[in-house]
Formats: sequence, structure tokens, C-alpha cells
Amino acid sequence: MNHRVMIALIVPCYNEEERINLDAFVQGDSMGIEFYFVDDGSKDRTAAIIEEASKKYPFIHLIKLAQNCGKAEAVRQGMIEVQKKVSFDDDSWIGFWDADLATPLSEVPKMIQYANHYRHVDSVWCSRVYRLGADVRRSPLRHYLGRGFATLVGELLHVKSYDTQCGAKLFKPSTIQTAFSEKFIGKWVFDVEILLRLKNFTVIEYPVTEWRDVPGSKVKISREIFRVLWEILKIRKKYIKN
Repeated sequence: MNHRVMIALIVPCYNEEERINLDAFVQGDSMGIEFYFVDDGSKDRTAAIIEEASKKYPFIHLIKLAQNCGKAEAVRQGMIEVQKKVSFDDDSWIGFWDADLATPLSEVPKMIQYANHYRHVDSVWCSRVYRLGADVRRSPLRHYLGRGFATLVGELLHVKSYDTQCGAKLFKPSTIQTAFSEKFIGKWVFDVEILLRLKNFTVIEYPVTEWRDVPGSKVKISREIFRVLWEILKIRKKYIKN
């Protein structure tokens, strides 16, 4: 009998009633994935829909936040809550995944297989790299803003990641306390903080084979560019020693 790796995915949700495809998540059970949906104070029926599904499927769980805190805090709360409730071994993975499934769940086993090519890996981050053999469908605006963001983060924060912002990441249980115990400075740009916190761990990037923009994203990068810059400067002040 093959050993079944335990995978727990935190899925932050805010007003996802019209977009969330629970049927796709249900299919994730065949990969041994447990889903912990964190409802971030939604004002629609998101929590009710997930709660109904949790009664039918034992691998679907709902964590409900009393008020909207933003993606960063929803992910952090989810990580902390799951680590309290679940016993993990060294073969386990805990991750977070965007509710819109822009990165399909079929990438999860590929990420783990990719990590096995290394001697030791503490965290695997999906990265949207345009290349032959990959089906990455991203709007030109988001692509170029993403490249600009990565360049800025590389220069100001000395982070050499190609794509910190893809919403699909896996972590070994041993990293959770270091990465998530303290609140984040950034409300959305928290992935960079995680990377800075995990400077003594081995983090690798996995180039996705499939990714696509899903309409209805809550993040309007072009409108929030100044807030993002301000967050980066605050992160630099805290983490980068002159």
C-alpha cells in the first residue's frame, strides 16, 4: 500500500458565493487533500454554502471569522487554527490556495513531486513562468505589473523570487510557527514577509503547468499601487537591516 501524504489547504474566502466551485474542491479528495475554508466576514452566502458542503463531505471544513480582516490575516488565522486541530508528520504539507482555483488543484501533486528532486525542501511556491509546455493565461497588464513588482521587491527587499504573489503555496509543518505566528504588516503583500521570515529555511519555486486569470478578483493592482509601495517600504524598515 502506498503511503498517502497528508495535505491540508487553507482557502481564504470573501464574498465568493458567485465564484466558488465546490465541485472542483470535492474532486481534490482523491489526492488526499483536506480543505479548510476561512470565511473572512463575507456578507453573502459564502459561509452558508461551505457549511452545507462540510456536512456532506468530511474533508471540507469551515473556519469563520467574525469580521473582514483581509487575505493575509485570514490565511494566518487558518494556518494557526489548523495546526492546533490536526496532527501532522514529517511527510505532511500545509498550504494556502486561492478560492478561484486560478491555479488548479492538479498542481498540488506536481509540486510535491517537484520538491522530491531536492534533498530537503521546507516550502514550495507556485510561480507563473511563461514557457514552452505551460498553459499560463494572464492578462498583459497583470503580467507586466507582476514583473515590475518582482523587480522592485528584489531591489528593495533582496528577495530573488520570480513570482511571490501566486496564490498557491505549500509548507512543511515545521515552518508554520516561524511564518505565521506574528501578524503581517501587509494586508495583501504578505507573501514577501513570509519569504523574509523563512530566510533560514529552504524555499523553492515550482513553475506551474497551468494557470489562468479568473474574472472577479478582489485585488485591483493598478488602483492600489501606492498602497503596495507603502507596504513594501514598511516591510523593508522591519526586515532589512542597513
